[in-house]
Amino acid sequence: MDSRDSVELAGELLTLYGRIRRTTLVGKVDEVTASQSAALGRLVRDGATTTADLARAEGVRPQSMGATIQALVDLGLVDREQDPTDGRRTIVSATDAGRAAREDSHRSRTRLLAERLAALDPDDRATVARSIAVLRPLVES
Repeated sequence: MDSRDSVELAGELLTLYGRIRRTTLVGKVDEVTASQSAALGRLVRDGATTTADLARAEGVRPQSMGATIQALVDLGLVDREQDPTDGRRTIVSATDAGRAAREDSHRSRTRLLAERLAALDPDDRATVARSIAVLRPLVES
């Protein structure tokens, strides 16, 4: 496959990713935006961190992440605490309510995709499973 084919394939993958993301957000009932959900998910998955480190990990400006964190604090999904080793820094972490909200959201989106996958022909489901195995190394560092 030449580089142009790789570029086209990459574009198709990004488009499909966006469509999957939008599909799983349909019918969403919570107050959490996509960027808030991403930040909360990272906090649940990776643990407590600073706003600046979270911004870096999510690829956004620290000011934008600050607004995202404030919204999550207002919803009771995230806590801020002064860093015990460096009083100039603030550490953010998911609350129990934040972890539960993230789990509920994940469960709901998984259920939706599972229903759609169940409607596929078994051979197509096997192809999807193989595709996941092939794609996983593209995003793991």
